[in-house]
Amino acid sequence: MRSPRTTHTGADAAPVRGDEGGVVRLVSGPSVTGSLSRAPVRIEVWSDIQCVWCYIGHARWVKALAQVDIPTTLVHRSFALQPEAPDDFDAQTYLRAHRGLSETDQQQLFDKMKQTAAADSLAYEPSRIRPTNSRAALGLLHHAASVGRQQPLLERLYRAYFAQGRHIGRPGELVALAAEAGMDPDDARRALAEGSHARDVDLDRAQARALGIRSVPFTVVNNRYAISGAQSPESLTGLLTRFAPARPQDA
Repeated sequence: MRSPRTTHTGADAAPVRGDEGGVVRLVSGPSVTGSLSRAPVRIEVWSDIQCVWCYIGHARWVKALAQVDIPTTLVHRSFALQPEAPDDFDAQTYLRAHRGLSETDQQQLFDKMKQTAAADSLAYEPSRIRPTNSRAALGLLHHAASVGRQQPLLERLYRAYFAQGRHIGRPGELVALAAEAGMDPDDARRALAEGSHARDVDLDRAQARALGIRSVPFTVVNNRYAISGAQSPESLTGLLTRFAPARPQDA
């Protein structure tokens, strides 16, 4: 995986540079190693439901978080890869026209991604995927966050899109998926109809531009570390251990 470019994690943050494994860290600034704080580590992930590396990256974050005894807050931010896409379009036609991939190239790419997903115990059925505009789904994720169900809905949407051939651009399907994720379907239907969180989706994208984010998944940890791409659980765990509270005698 390529090393991330130099970037910044905020207006007052010091520059960051690429470390091995695609994790970028502050060149200067306060150290977090050995902190006595038990404040949750804030993990913000910019992603798109239709991004297969985001799907894989999320699974790797879940695995990493299960391996550390550190309080965390995981926040999912919106980053639509194709914000102007129609509600329905053909994936093969798109890849041929915009990526220059022949049918053979596409099949090789899909086979490789299927193997990568399987290595992370994820189902991936490219022939069943129904490309669409993800804006409504991203807005629904913000609604889910407001009722404490963002993580269950995110995982339900990923599975529905990449493995089950569900259409995540249709309001009725989104309401059904919200109910399957333990949300109130009437509230979900109302949020979609009113576009209640359209501004939140736009604000996430504006923040991504301010941070220089051009591809996803992209993660910012406590506004101090940035991670580009879907890194391994071991790399993520190694980063998180830097936030482990020190024992009192070591402080």
